[in-house]
Amino acid sequence: MRRCIALLILCLIALPAIAQQRKRPPDPTADQVKAQLPAGVRYMADIAYDTQSKAQKLDLYLPANDSQQPRAAVVIVHGGGWSGGDKRRGQWWRIPADYAAAGYVAISVNYRLTDEAPSPAQVEDAKCAVRWLRAHATEYGVDPNRIGAYGNSAGAHLVSMLGLVKVSDDQEGTGPHQDQSSMVQAVVASATPADFQNWGEIGNVPSRLGKTFLAGPADELAKRARQASPISFARDDAPPFFLIHGNADRTVPIMQSERFAKALRDAGAKEVRYMMFDNEGHGVFGSQRLLTYPAMKAFFDEALAHR
Repeated sequence: MRRCIALLILCLIALPAIAQQRKRPPDPTADQVKAQLPAGVRYMADIAYDTQSKAQKLDLYLPANDSQQPRAAVVIVHGGGWSGGDKRRGQWWRIPADYAAAGYVAISVNYRLTDEAPSPAQVEDAKCAVRWLRAHATEYGVDPNRIGAYGNSAGAHLVSMLGLVKVSDDQEGTGPHQDQSSMVQAVVASATPADFQNWGEIGNVPSRLGKTFLAGPADELAKRARQASPISFARDDAPPFFLIHGNADRTVPIMQSERFAKALRDAGAKEVRYMMFDNEGHGVFGSQRLLTYPAMKAFFDEALAHR
């Protein structure tokens, strides 16, 4: 009996250490990112694009060499269910760094998460970051008419809104540079939540999102869901879209992308590409990177006339 009690005590002592080991490692610091950058990339970290929240910061990646002509730019927006994630976690620094090495200007964007503010704060922040980029286009050699955006999951939702939601749709927020457009000229979105009113086979808003991302008065939930859904803003003047999804995604049902692609085409959008992978889940963009990465690069090169 004493031996069993002793073993139990040892297990209880060890549990906190085991839990600590299983925690996600901390996101890279700016210095750690800088040390890993590809040759020929300049990096500026934690630039505030607004001052309402500490979350409203972006990292800027620039080609080292100057150019006589303004460059195309890409806006990278992390995922994380609108409640987590970071602009320097994993691919969210590697992708913009690679694009800067290829001659683009790139930004990776943080935004207010749901523990600070529900929708539409996240859309407002993404839009403010794009306006910041345009406001500083001359300073950083950006062509304001050639800006694309990529995101996965929650980030895919946000970049889709950047391609579709106009000033008249009243989701700009109160951040600075209101004289600049927040629209982008090309969108790549993987595992995209596109229609919160029709989620998978069950329909309706997922209960978790109704309490977090779409939090607010219960009698206005349907309105908030409609306003947060990219599919609500499908239009004939949409920029080129490239949607990617796996048919085994248990986080965001594949029919979200299928409905979204159809809605864009039915609205008269000029270009809608759709890449579907069998037996792939929510991380399809990364797990199929040998196909998705070059496909996205080719799409942006074409859509943004990158030279």
